[in-house]
Amino acid sequence: MDYNAQYWKSRSVRRNAENKELKKRIKELKASRESWKNKYKQKTEEALLYKTEINGIKKKIEKIL
Repeated sequence: MDYNAQYWKSRSVRRNAENKELKKRIKELKASRESWKNKYKQKTEEALLYKTEINGIKKKIEKIL
């Protein structure tokens, strides 16, 4: 093998390893973002339920008074 072929092969191997790591990182980031998004949606739904429940209780109290 001549030097030029060896040089480009080593660059290719290095680049492929780097791409593999980057793809792994992207996959981790996507999973993390989905997790945070699901947590946010769940909290907002809970807050909405509590808000409607509080409003119902307030109306019942007003009727009593």
